[in-house]
Amino acid sequence: MTHLSDSMTVTIEGGKIVPEDLGRDGLKLLQHKDCYKLDTASVLLAWFAASFARKGKPCEMLELGSGTGGVSLLASARCKNARIDGVELVELAYKVFCENIRLNHLEERVSAYNCDLRDLPPELKNKAYDVVFMNPPFYDGTKGSVTDTAVKSEHEAAARFADSGVLEDFIRVQSLRTRTSGGYAVMCISPDRVPECFALYSKYKITPVRLLTVHANAGKPAFLALIAGKKGAPNAEFKALPPLFINEEGSGGLTRQAVHIYEEEHTDCFI
Repeated sequence: MTHLSDSMTVTIEGGKIVPEDLGRDGLKLLQHKDCYKLDTASVLLAWFAASFARKGKPCEMLELGSGTGGVSLLASARCKNARIDGVELVELAYKVFCENIRLNHLEERVSAYNCDLRDLPPELKNKAYDVVFMNPPFYDGTKGSVTDTAVKSEHEAAARFADSGVLEDFIRVQSLRTRTSGGYAVMCISPDRVPECFALYSKYKITPVRLLTVHANAGKPAFLALIAGKKGAPNAEFKALPPLFINEEGSGGLTRQAVHIYEEEHTDCFI
């Protein structure tokens, strides 16, 4: 049972949640303590995916594994011409996602679906998207375990561990749903899985076109990789972009690139 009170506090599954400011277009985000929380990877994925959206014409976007909807909400703010569908398996996260759509009055632009991405409903199976983006589980079940990792609930574990679909499942569905005539498949992943991603992209006829590694600062190894591939473009040019450093080494403040992504209007000049 959910409801929105006059004080803007939302009750979901017996718990009260206060909306947080997303820092873009006045959007608010509800986050449940038992669900995967919006983080740096989420913000960067929304920016990266939006950089490949069609400009000046309607754009269809799909998020696989959308959680509580934070990435889809941020993408909707960056791409005013986009219509976004989000797929989420975990029922609790899906309920929060639906409430986030209502809270921000995005019913005409964002839709949530509670289903397994390996068994999409007909209305999604019959669509081809301009951009399909995702943050698949970083762990494939063979490295570490839920008990080895600081997860707070079974819902968060489902988002981080591939018990309900391995990386190949995600990429296979991503390929099937990406528009063949130049649609983009976009994802973020642990840097050590980039070779695996590229091999799977080759298997499913996606040509990698961009790779961006993300580092806490210039003295740290990458903690995240952002990848974009193009469907139906076997000769597309590949570029390894300059690394993105989040913080200035020493001062700890945000770098100019990070400020551009977090605070300024959307452009894709860095891509």
